Formats: sequence, structure tokens, C-alpha cells
Amino acid sequence: MPNPAAETILHNGVIRTMDAANPLTEALAIADGKIIKVGSWAEIEPLRGERTHLIDLGGRMLMPGLIDFHVHLLSSMIARLHTTAIGTADDFDTILRKIGEACTRGDASDWVVANSYGAVALQRMREPDALAALDAVSGDRPVVMQHLSGHGHFANSAALRIAGIDAATPNPPDGEIVKDADGSPTGLLVESGAWGVTAAIPELSAVGKSEAARASIAYLNSLGITGFADASASLEALEFYKALDDANALTCWAAFHLALSPTCSGYSADEAKIMREQRRELCGPHMNADFAKIFLDGVPSLRTAAMLAPYASAPDEPPVATSLTLDELTETIADFDRDGLGVKVHAVGDRAIRMVLDAVEQVRRRNGSGGPQHQITHGQFIAAADIPRLAELNVLHDMCPPLWHPNSASLTHQRMVGPERYATVWPVRDILAAGAAVVAASDWRTIAPDLDPWEAMCGLVTRRDPTGCYEGAHAPDQAVSVAEVLPLYTTNPAAAMRLSDRTGRLAAGLSADMIMLDRDLMTIDPLAIAQTKVLATWFQGRLVHGSA
Repeated sequence: MPNPAAETILHNGVIRTMDAANPLTEALAIADGKIIKVGSWAEIEPLRGERTHLIDLGGRMLMPGLIDFHVHLLSSMIARLHTTAIGTADDFDTILRKIGEACTRGDASDWVVANSYGAVALQRMREPDALAALDAVSGDRPVVMQHLSGHGHFANSAALRIAGIDAATPNPPDGEIVKDADGSPTGLLVESGAWGVTAAIPELSAVGKSEAARASIAYLNSLGITGFADASASLEALEFYKALDDANALTCWAAFHLALSPTCSGYSADEAKIMREQRRELCGPHMNADFAKIFLDGVPSLRTAAMLAPYASAPDEPPVATSLTLDELTETIADFDRDGLGVKVHAVGDRAIRMVLDAVEQVRRRNGSGGPQHQITHGQFIAAADIPRLAELNVLHDMCPPLWHPNSASLTHQRMVGPERYATVWPVRDILAAGAAVVAASDWRTIAPDLDPWEAMCGLVTRRDPTGCYEGAHAPDQAVSVAEVLPLYTTNPAAAMRLSDRTGRLAAGLSADMIMLDRDLMTIDPLAIAQTKVLATWFQGRLVHGSA
């Protein structure tokens, strides 16, 4: 029987398939959006027909498209398109200048929303006259700025007034409205303390959100990303991405961790009921919404991550309260587990991480060990004794954001917890050696306005700042090789999204989701990984970025 003709053949390249059965080859054939054969030119050439499109890779590297397992995609693209950019290293005076300039544009009633401030500005925001200084440049124009972690905000008096926040407003559960000695709000809002302000920001139109959704997919494709998992999805996000999928414009595989827990920002009981009951119908053919999200603690920079020992920067502070007790967490995960939902739990501090593992251990006893894989997201402060439990309990370690090397945010964490404890953060090599399922992700847009998987990958391999702005290496003994890192962006997230039978590798029968790079990641100086350029991206055999 003659071989079927290929629609496209790519050859004369370094094809790193991420398939253990055939890791390195030189040619690949595609038909109907799927890979039909991978092998040598001699093996692939017979599939060439009269109409086959032949692509000469010119010795360049071809690999599976990347999968970002933790993004807040729609909100991040809306922020990228419609907010005022401030730098995480900007001091307060620089931010005031940028806010003042933004307030001169647009209508006087329009909100100015800015992202994202860091430790330098936060220190000044804690001083008594910070709110007055912001009011002086913004006047009656409502202004709110977001901390790089997403877990804190700073708002001016106009925004506080619109949100109904004043001296009489109590702290909400799991949050704080910071007040001065007289009881007046200072403008600083921590965790759920900001929800009143963020809820008051006028929504972008449906047309604007639709455009942002489309732009977000093009952005991912330009970075070599052909799959993503939204970390805390709303009903609205599902609807916008399904519309793209229905229009054959969702050129990424997409998973959604649904905001089904009251611990999630923007939680709606009515929407949660719809999403849970109709999650299959709300998805297009490239979507999967069999996941839920829980927020258990906060972040070290705001001292809201739940730690086993006190913060070095505030040793007399009482322990941080988690959003759920152990019993509540166990009941919640058990409920989702019975429904086949994998649960992603935001847990940063070592105490929060242990709580998740303790809860899952109880769930496995109660529901059986064959339930869905659950996830700890972030998890950088995991205690050494808890590392083996990840594999034992089938708990995925979702590592993000990329703070495994010195930078502004990671050095802030070090100041909060102290050098000794920070030296143990992100024990990536130990986690991999323990046989745990691990993915690496961005958590875009928490620490930077741009998503750059290549810088992040470089940081995992070198434990150094790829930009060169910060000296030194963080725990270099925990660095991993390129060969160990690539699965964290390809095969592992594909498995976690329950898509191993469709994508994540370049193998016969799988979707032709591929990227062509300007360098071979396996043979270059690891520090050069950060400068990698994606020359072309294919999704299901269709060129969606660049040229080839």
C-alpha cells in the first residue's frame, strides 16, 4: 500500500521531538494538522507528493511549541493594552510622575489603572504622606496601582471614595485596608482588602475584551507558545475563548482552572454553579475546563504567605491566617476530587504547602488514590521533608513566577524571610530528583509586563539573572540542565492539561504544534538561551507566527 502524501515536510534541521522513543531526528511530515511521520530524510522523502510544501530548516532547531501552565491571560492582555505601565523597580517619585502624566490624558472621570509597583515604591507607600502625594498629582481622577504580586494595591482618595472605603470600613476576610493612627485609610490595600476598589473600576466593553482575547493568543504564538492554562478563570473568559475556538482562531490548546472557590478574586456563586455544571459545554474542541482554583495564602513581599516560622523582618507578628482551615480545605478538595476536577491551590509559604499536602493525603484516603492530579502553585518555600510527598500523593508542583534567580522581587522576598531561609527557596533539582511531576510557568502578568519564557528558562538552568541587572546566583546547586528544563515547558504541562495524546511532543499521530528557533538550545552557552528568537510557530500544522 503506498504511503500517504504529506501536505508539509520539514527537513534538514535539528528536530528535538521531546519524544523518548525518538528524541532527535532530521525530518518530519504533516497531513491534516497532524504529524504522520518523524525520522531521517531517507524515511520521510517517500511521503513527498506533487503538492507537498517542502520547508528547509537550514540546520535550525525545531521543537514542540511551549505550554505556559499558569497565566492570567485575558486580564493580563487587557492590562497590557489598557493600563499605565510602571516599573517594578520604579521609585515612588517616578511613579507619581507617570501617574500625573496619565491623568492629563482622557476624560477626567476615567480611572487610571497602573501596573506594577515593587518593593522600592511600596516602602514609600507605607509612609504617612504617601496618599496625599498621590492625591496631589491625581486630583479627583480615580487611581489604583497594583503590586507586582497582584496581592496588594495602592489607591488614591478618589478611588477609595468611589469604592465606599473610609475609616468605618472593616477589614474583609483574608485582607486588610491599611489605616493610619487616626483610623483613616492610607491607600494601601492588601489581598481581599482591594476587592472593593478593583470591583469599582469600569469594565472594558465586550468588543474590547474580545479584541484583547484575540490579541492574547497572537502574543502567545509570537513567543512560541501553543498551549496555556488560565490560572483562575471566569465564566466570561471561557465565553471569549470559546468564541475564538468556534471561529477557528484559538491557535493554542487551553485549560482553565475555574474560580469555583470564594477564595478567588471576583468569585460569583451563580457563575461558579454554571461553570461547574456546564464546563464541558462551555469549551470548544481545543479547551478543557476540568480544573478548579483555590487561594490559600498570599505572598512573602507583603508578609501574607503562611510560614512555619516568623518572618525575619517582623519576628513578633502573629502567624498569617490562611483563607481556609485544614478541615475546610480538605472538604473543598474532596468535593472537587469526586467530580473529577483537578485542584490548583495557591500556596507559597511552607505552612500553606504542608496544609495542601495534608489535605490531599486525607482526600486520597477518603476518595481513593485514583482521583485526579492536584496542584500546588508557586510552592517555592516547600520544606525539604515535604518534597517526597508530592510524588507520593500525585501532586503537581506548578513553579511560577520565574523568581529562581536574583531579581527585584526575589531579593524582596529574601529581605522578608531572611537570607538563611531564602537560601532554601526553589529547590528545583531536589524536587525533580524526588520524582515529582513539575511544570514551569510564568504567572503572567505578576512580575513583569512582558512574558518571556526564554529568560525564565535561562534562569532555571543558570540560577542567574538573564538580564544581567543583578549579580550572583541563587542556590546554584539547584540548577538543572537544558534537557531537564525542556519537559517542564512541553511534555509535562501537556500531561497536566490531560493532553498527552494530542500535543507536547513531535510524534506520529499528535498535533503538529511546533516552533523553529534561531539557535539550538542544547548546544549554546546557557546564558544565551535568554536571547532566543522564535522564527516560526505552527499550530496543528498551520503557520501562526513568523515565516519559514
